[in-house]
Amino acid sequence: MAKPTEPYKCSFSISYEIADLLSRTTYQLGKFSMLTTSHAQNKEYASSALYILNNLGTSLRNVERRGLQQGSEVPSTPLAYELFTLFKNINRVDPYDRSILTNFENAIWKEGVPYRLSRKALDLPYPVPMHAKVDDLLNGIFAYAKANKKRIHPLILSAVLMFEIISIAPYRDYNGICGAYVAKAVLVDYDPIFAYAPTERFLWLKKEESRAAFAESVEKGDMASFLAFMLNLYSESLIYIRKYKCKPVGTTSRLVDKLLSKMEDDTYYSAAEICELLGLKSRLGVQLNYIRPALEAKKIVMSNPGAPTDRNQRYKKA
Repeated sequence: MAKPTEPYKCSFSISYEIADLLSRTTYQLGKFSMLTTSHAQNKEYASSALYILNNLGTSLRNVERRGLQQGSEVPSTPLAYELFTLFKNINRVDPYDRSILTNFENAIWKEGVPYRLSRKALDLPYPVPMHAKVDDLLNGIFAYAKANKKRIHPLILSAVLMFEIISIAPYRDYNGICGAYVAKAVLVDYDPIFAYAPTERFLWLKKEESRAAFAESVEKGDMASFLAFMLNLYSESLIYIRKYKCKPVGTTSRLVDKLLSKMEDDTYYSAAEICELLGLKSRLGVQLNYIRPALEAKKIVMSNPGAPTDRNQRYKKA
């Protein structure tokens, strides 16, 4: 029997299949320019958390599910609320910086991070790297992603980071959850619509296909099978949103949705602070493309509505 390939040493090739799937997925994204989405945000974050829990074999009672959907803690399953919070704040992390793992660790483990110390601890069918190499490998994949985020499409990079984190297996458990969280952060950074894409739902429904795609990539020493699986999953998630969560363009634009995704609830922002939130420099452009349309759609309110041109005007979510 051939020695199994260490998956963290896998390369990836961009085949015709991958290029075609990438094109199909970006085409699905393009359709949202003619649609507006309708989301109960806390419900969406709770849904992501609940499907992660399903993957772990944990379910909540109906009353607990409803509480989580309202942003309440779940005393019987503290992990539920921590996952909810991770997804709620996912647009505020840098997915290309290794500090995102610290963010994940601080949320999931309160009494010390269970790093994997043994190569045999996970009973995986391939040799995982020694604990002493994990730090360098993780630093390497995040450095690679950051250096190539303008050269490699984010849809590809998200799947590559997920594959590598699962392969390196830095923790005794929850490596798959961590990989899915980092991948989702890359997607949301690319387009805020992914904050509401039910990727966790489809990962749960297709867990056997996911394992098979991962195993095939390991066997071939090429991530292509896993990348193809993930691109298909992203496309299906977007089709789901378009079918069940969208309506023709009406009161809001995607730019307004982006602004709302960056603003915290019950927090006022000045125009300068909104520029900073969006990573933009032109206050005029922000006023014309974000603030005014959001005000017209009644998605944000002014701190001083009686004086719209007040130099100290601030804005918050309605």
